[in-house]
Amino acid sequence: MASVSVCARGCLERRACGKGREDVLICVVRPSPPASVSIQCDSYGVEVRWEYPDLDQDVQFQVKVIHDYNERTSNITQNLTRSLHLNISSMLFNPAYNRYYVTVTAVRGGEESEPTLSDIFSYNKYATAKIMCYLDFPEVELSPKDGKLHVQFTNPLQLYRNSPALRGLTDNLKYFIETENKTSETCEMKQNTCETSVVFSEYRGEYCINLTGKIGQRFFNLRSSCFTGDIRSYPPVTVYVYPVLGVVLTLLFITGIIMLLVSMCNSEMKKKDFSTQPAEECRTLRVEPEAYSVVKIEQSENTKEQDPFLEMSDDELPSSTKGLGSGELEVKSPYGPNDLVGSEQSNLSDFYDCPHSHSLTAFRGTEVKESTIKTAKSAYLSPGRVLET
Repeated sequence: MASVSVCARGCLERRACGKGREDVLICVVRPSPPASVSIQCDSYGVEVRWEYPDLDQDVQFQVKVIHDYNERTSNITQNLTRSLHLNISSMLFNPAYNRYYVTVTAVRGGEESEPTLSDIFSYNKYATAKIMCYLDFPEVELSPKDGKLHVQFTNPLQLYRNSPALRGLTDNLKYFIETENKTSETCEMKQNTCETSVVFSEYRGEYCINLTGKIGQRFFNLRSSCFTGDIRSYPPVTVYVYPVLGVVLTLLFITGIIMLLVSMCNSEMKKKDFSTQPAEECRTLRVEPEAYSVVKIEQSENTKEQDPFLEMSDDELPSSTKGLGSGELEVKSPYGPNDLVGSEQSNLSDFYDCPHSHSLTAFRGTEVKESTIKTAKSAYLSPGRVLET
């Protein structure tokens, strides 16, 4: 008869015990424990990782989270997995204040290995823990505004609202901005974005700030951000454009009204002038050349010197001289004695080679008047003179 026994060494032996008897020794081997259990925590949750040498064997891992805020009333949450990591965010109880550690145990064939413990971790800044979990400060946008540096970022209360670190949250965000001085601001849970402005004592090419914050006892990692450029405030172009544009439009409007009034006045004046002026007054002005007579005194062809005289018809002679001969006419002139001829006869010979005979000619059939004849009598001193009337 054979007997079977189990030993702790995990080996299977067969041996003979007495006559005809055979004993069988069955040894069950316990799985080796996991190694290098580590904790990774951030703004979105907590994950535990470990290592195991024999993954080819049918092994499962039991993960337990121990809430170590009060050891006398510690709560244990466990889960079973075949992978080498596990997100334990949903297994945390009251993460705002508690501290935790994790145990990982290998399970195979109903047998468990020795548990492997992790370091203690917590989101509570004031809890005693080897691993301190911080929240990441959101990305910051910097821009100039009104001569200041404008700071804006997404509210982490909205960004990390599904994080276990903010579970059961009732606190607002309090954040700190460090430049030349350190200032603090508050951002409420209902706000989607948090923003403020920072004043610098002097203008520089680059403006840098450091931001930290906390929500209750949960703290944020430090974030540094810089802005390169000019944050000084300058008046916009519209400050000058709008007034100038208003003045130009006003002047154009006034000019248009004036031109309209002038056009209306001109139209009314033209209508009034054409309506009141008689039709017979509209006449054509003609300019005709004026007729004139030319009196030309020509020199006589007779070379014999003689006194200048004018031939007169019988009608032009006075009644007292009618019937007299030509010889008497020369002595007795109706115009009186010709003293000029007698006194200056010698002088005239100096200017002319021969005496001149003057005759009076009328052109274009124009009658020569008595005044014209008197004018012609004295024209012998100017030979070739043309008289125009």
